[in-house]
Order: sequence, then C-alpha cells, then structure tokens
Amino acid sequence: MVDRNKNLPQTLTLDHVSPATRLLEKRRQMFEVQEALDAQKEEFARREDAFRRREEGLRKKDLELQESLIKFNKFLQENESKRNRAIKRAADEKKQREIKESEIIKLRQQHEESVKESHALKEDVQKIMKYTRYLEMVQEIVPEDYPEIGDLVMRYKTLKVANEDLTNRQQQHEEENEQNRIKFANFTKERTNEILNFNNEIASLQKKLELGEVHVHQLQSEVDNTIRNTSDKTLELGQILMAVENLLLRCTHKHLILKHTERPNKESGNGHGSASGAKDGAALTETEQANRGKHSMTNLDVIADYMVDFKAIAEQGIEQKRLDRQQQNAKARPAGNATNPATTPAKQLGATATGATAPVQSNVSNQSPTSGNSGAAVS
Repeated sequence: MVDRNKNLPQTLTLDHVSPATRLLEKRRQMFEVQEALDAQKEEFARREDAFRRREEGLRKKDLELQESLIKFNKFLQENESKRNRAIKRAADEKKQREIKESEIIKLRQQHEESVKESHALKEDVQKIMKYTRYLEMVQEIVPEDYPEIGDLVMRYKTLKVANEDLTNRQQQHEEENEQNRIKFANFTKERTNEILNFNNEIASLQKKLELGEVHVHQLQSEVDNTIRNTSDKTLELGQILMAVENLLLRCTHKHLILKHTERPNKESGNGHGSASGAKDGAALTETEQANRGKHSMTNLDVIADYMVDFKAIAEQGIEQKRLDRQQQNAKARPAGNATNPATTPAKQLGATATGATAPVQSNVSNQSPTSGNSGAAVS
C-alpha cells in the first residue's frame, strides 16, 4: 500500500488559482495517473507471466505425482495379488495335506478291516470245509448227474433263485388277490347303492307316470267333453240356421206378393252356402260363424216382418168374416126391424172394423226394410 501511494501523483493544495492553472494541474495529474496505470499493467503482466510459469510447473509436478501414485498403487496391487496367491497356495497345500492324512487314516482302517476280514474268512473257510467234503461225497455218489461240485452249487443256486421267485410271486399274487377282493367289495357296494338309487328313481318315475296318466285321462275327458259340447253347439247352431232358412223359404216361396226379401236377398247366396256347409258338417271358423250369425239375424228380421204381416192379414180376415156374418144376420132380419135402434151399434161396429182394416192394408203394402226392428220386437 505504501508503494502504491508513492506511485500516485501528488495533488496541489492551492485553492486560490486560476482555472487555466487548475486545468493544467488536472492534465498533469491525469498523465501521472495514466503513467501509474501503465506501470501497474506492466507489473500485473509480469506477475501473471510468473504465475503462469509457476502454474505450469505445479501442473507438471502434479502429473508426476499422479504417475508415481499410479505406479505405487499398481505395485501395491501386485504385492496384494502375490500375497493372496501365496495364502491360497498355502491353504490348498494345507487342505491337500489334510486330505492325504485322512486318506492315510482310512487306508489304515481299511487295512485293519481287511486283516480282520481275512481272519474271519479263514475261520469261515475252516467252517465250510465240512460242506465241501459233503459236496464231494454227494458228487461221488451221483457222478453221472453232477460231474463237478460246481454243478451241484449251480443247481442249488438255480433252485434257490426259483424258490425266491416263487415266493415273490406268491406274495405278489396274495397282494393282488387282496386288492381285487377289496375292489370287488367296493364295486359290489357301489353297484348295490346304484341299484337302490335306480329303484328309488324308478319308483318316483312310476309315481310320476301314474300321476301323468291320471292327468292325461282328466285332460282327455275334458277334451272329449269340450269336443262333445262343441259338437252339440255346432249341431244346435246348424239346426237353428237350417230352421231359419226353412222359415225364410216358407215365407218367401208361398207368398210372392210380399216384398220383404228384396233387401236380404242380396246376401242370400252366402246364407245358402253356409246352410249347406252346416248340412255337410264341415268345421267353421269364428269369422264364418259370425258371418252366418249376422246373416241369420237378418233373415230373422225378415221372418219377423212376415210374421207381423201374416198376423195383420189373419186379424183382417177374422174381422172380415165377423162383418160378413153381421151383414148376413142383418139381411135375415125383417125389414120392419131395419129402423130398430138395436141395429145402430152393429153399423157403428162395422164402420169401426172397416176403419181398422184400412191401416192394416196400408201397413202390408207399405212395409219398408226398416220394419225388421218391430218384427224382432214381436218375436
């Protein structure tokens, strides 16, 4: 800080100077400051260069230190791997030594066991020698069947194997027999249960069959009753329709003067056809029956009109006969009684009958098609 203050320009302490002098003083100070700034720049450049060289030297030393560290690590790794290999080799050799020692112990034990077995075999051989002498004696007795002792031994082995085979077969057959017996018992039990279940099902089905047959008989009887009722109703309907047709024919064929059939004769073709269908006994649909019923109602209206007319005609005839009888009785009386006051009621009665027949005739001659309603009411 002291050196820097020395390099800076010194300021004047003259406060009472002219502006030109102050300007010159400011320029001098500016030049001094510029020179000091340039000197500092050179100093900074020189120091920067020194620092760069120092940094490069430090970087080189760092690289050398890293290389030496890498080499040292590599050396340590090699030493570590050598030490591990040596430890592993020592462990393997120790394990091999232990294995060999255990093998030595096993071989010693096997040797001892072999020695003991050898002594035991020698004792067995000494014991078996009597059997050998026995076989030799047997072979000498039957030399033609068994020339050698080996043949006897082979025969014995064959018989022993056959005996063991037969024994195994016997045990196997006994086991199979037991299993088959158990299977047969289970099969018999299952079949018995199935037979019982089937018998129960047969009984229930038989009961259902009987109930079904009873129900079928009931339905059949109901169907028969329905058919009979339908047949009776159809027959009754046909008879009614035929009676209506017969009445209509009797009214129209014998009395040609009356004209009540002009309106219904337009549908007479259908009526006759349905009547013939009723005679043939053919099955009719509901529509056909409805049409025939309507046609029969129309015919009944016509018949009612005829009945009203016939009744009026009959009453007119009766009244006419009564008047004729009164007139004959009046002629048969003496002429002196012609002025009898008793004849006055007869004349009045005749006038009344004459006046009553006139509306009847007009009703017969002027009967319209709408008179069917009154005919229906009369019927």
